[in-house]
Amino acid sequence: MLNRSAVVVTPKQPFLDWLNSVEADSSLTLADLDKTLYLVPDYKDPEDAEKILKRVYGDIFCRELEGWYRDEDLWPQDRSFRLFKLWFDLEHYDLVEDVGRGPIENDE
Repeated sequence: MLNRSAVVVTPKQPFLDWLNSVEADSSLTLADLDKTLYLVPDYKDPEDAEKILKRVYGDIFCRELEGWYRDEDLWPQDRSFRLFKLWFDLEHYDLVEDVGRGPIENDE
């Protein structure tokens, strides 16, 4: 068991609309966009999950944007928590277990 919780981030239509506005000839659909699971600091109840998310959403938001465009000039100026929640569905998991073999590695 890891001393982390997790949040699954799924892009919604407003995020797709932004992507398609950056690249006018884009034909992406929501089906083309992947969900991402992020490990976050451990929490025990839904109220704590929201507090943790408010602390880490900026990093998650930037990672989601960077996954499409590394040029930050293309990113929206408004990267508020409100916009983050409009652009992404979130699923919280307070229990994370590791059943893999070997050490966990960061491949960045």
